[in-house]
Amino acid sequence: MTTSYWRLSPSPRLITADALVVGAGIAGVSAALALERRGLSVAVIERHAVAGGASGRAAGFLMRGAAENYAAAIEQWGRETARTIWRWTEENLRGLRSEGIESLPSYRPTPSCLLALEPSELDELRRSAALLGEDGFNVGWADRGEDAAWTGTPGLARSGFPPLGGLLNPDDGSASPYELVRFLSSKLKQPIHEHAEVAAITSDAQGLIHLHTADATFAAPRAILCTNAYLPLLLPHLSHLIAPRRGQMLALRHPRARLDCSYYANHGYEYFRQTPDGTIVVGGQRRAHADTEVGYEDRTTGAVQGALESFACAALGIPPEELRITARWAGTMGFSPDGLPLIGPLPGPWPEGALWFCSACTGHGMSLAHRTAAAAAEAMLAGAPPPFPLSRVSAR
Repeated sequence: MTTSYWRLSPSPRLITADALVVGAGIAGVSAALALERRGLSVAVIERHAVAGGASGRAAGFLMRGAAENYAAAIEQWGRETARTIWRWTEENLRGLRSEGIESLPSYRPTPSCLLALEPSELDELRRSAALLGEDGFNVGWADRGEDAAWTGTPGLARSGFPPLGGLLNPDDGSASPYELVRFLSSKLKQPIHEHAEVAAITSDAQGLIHLHTADATFAAPRAILCTNAYLPLLLPHLSHLIAPRRGQMLALRHPRARLDCSYYANHGYEYFRQTPDGTIVVGGQRRAHADTEVGYEDRTTGAVQGALESFACAALGIPPEELRITARWAGTMGFSPDGLPLIGPLPGPWPEGALWFCSACTGHGMSLAHRTAAAAAEAMLAGAPPPFPLSRVSAR
C-alpha cells in the first residue's frame, strides 16, 4: 500500500519504547512476547489487524518438520540442519502449548500424516521414518487407515488415492491460526497499534530507530521486522532475501467425510485437515501454477480453485456433485532462497544491529515462527550471531 500526502499528519505524535516490532502475525506477536518477558517495553505496529496477513490465512497445521520429508531435507540441507529444524518445530508446538493453546475451541491434538501417492515418494517416506527413528524422533507408519483419505466412496475412481502408505507424526496438533494468534496477542502488556502502516524507517543522532506511520512516529533503540513476504515493499534493496508466493485454499462440508489425521501429500504441495466442527480445509496446487502464484495480489483464481476441488474429491473419495464449498481464500507467504528461516540484523543507514528481520518460514510459519521469533529476540538482545543468519543469502 502507499500513503498519500493528504493522509500524513503534519505533527505526528511520538511513541517511544524499548523495542519495536513490525507485524502482528505469529512471528511478530511471538517476538513481542519474548521481548516483554525479558523486561522490555514493546510497541507492536500492524498495517492491518492482528493476524490479518499470512498467519490468519494459513491451514492451521501445528506439525513437525518442513514442507519436504526428512530424507529430502537431509539431502538438501545436511543432517545436522534438518535435525535442528525438526527439533525447532517440536519446540515450537511445546512452546505454544505452554502458552495455553490447548484451551482454544479450535485446537485438536491431531497426528499429521505424510501420504505417499506414488512409489518414489513411498520409498522416500520409508527412508525418512528410519532416519527420524535414528535421530531420536517419535515416528509412526501407516500402511492403511480407516478415514476418508484411505477409504472414500466405494467404486469411485480416485486419482492417486488410496495412499500407498504414510509417515505419522504422532504428537502434532492443529488449530485455527487466526484464533491462535489473537490468543497470543491477548497476552501482551500493551495493545497492538493496528491499521498503522510503516511508510519509512530512519534513525537519529542518538542511535534510535524511527518507524514512521501516517499518524505517529515510533522510536526505540532496537526494532525487529516480522513482515514476512512484505519486507521488499518496505525495503526494496532487500528483495533478494525473500520472495512472495501466493497460496490458495478452500473449505468444504460433507456429512460422510471424516479425517483422523492432518494430511500432507505430493511432497507437501497439497494438504487437508478437518476442524472440530467437521469442516475440511484443503490447500495447495501451487506447484502446477508456479508461474502465476507469485506476488501480493489477494485473490483466488479459477484454475487453482478448480484443481483444489478435483484434488478434494480424490483425497476424500467423494463425487464432484457432492462438494459443498463454504469458503475460498488466498494468502501471501514468504519464501527464503534455501527454504530455511531468516534471522538477523538488516543493513542500512541505521546503527549496526539496531534493525533486525525475523521471518521467511517458507509456508511453515505456524510450525516454526513462535520458536524462530524467540531465537531472534534472544540473539538481538545478546548481540550474538543468530541461527539461520541473513548473511548466508547474497544479493543477486
